[in-house]
Amino acid sequence: MRAASIRIGQRFGRLTIAADSGLRGGKGEISWLCRCDCGAEHRATTGNLKSGSVRSCGCLAREMSSVRQKQRRLPPKTCRFPDCQATIEKGAKGYCGKHAQRIRRYGDPSYVAPVTMVREHMRAAQLRRFPAVKPSTYRKLFGRHEHRVIAEEKLGRALRSDEHVHHKDQNRQNNDPGNLEVLSAREHLALHAALRRKPKC
Repeated sequence: MRAASIRIGQRFGRLTIAADSGLRGGKGEISWLCRCDCGAEHRATTGNLKSGSVRSCGCLAREMSSVRQKQRRLPPKTCRFPDCQATIEKGAKGYCGKHAQRIRRYGDPSYVAPVTMVREHMRAAQLRRFPAVKPSTYRKLFGRHEHRVIAEEKLGRALRSDEHVHHKDQNRQNNDPGNLEVLSAREHLALHAALRRKPKC
């Protein structure tokens, strides 16, 4: 770039060209002596001034950094839904995650789905992901172990806290009523201990 493209007195950002410093850059560019609006002096080459990569003695970068730090310290924005104090990081369009999801599903942030619908959604989501879980994982039915629910239906009464449900084929995911047996906790532990001691063919 030609030196004539910059004149003494010309401004670039906060810098005003004062004089040729007499120094040259790696490609022979003139290093200009500049005076910043803050009063400090600074040297910058022709290329840096014309490209805009140098606009001050460094005071502008410090001020912008200070502004960014203050912005990070500002309290997080809360949901625009009345009386909701949740933050909007996980939501969209000014709503928190819960109300944004209601808009996506039902078109109304104030809509509350019936409990039966929520349970059906949870059950469907669990069944979709269940093939990918470990074989040792128990199935659940609306927050309870499915094998205990089925055993209670089979017995016609609620299970006591000291009663366990044993899977006869040792497959925890096979909750067929014929595969389930209700045992006391002591009997269940003794049965599994005996199965572990049994030699494998």
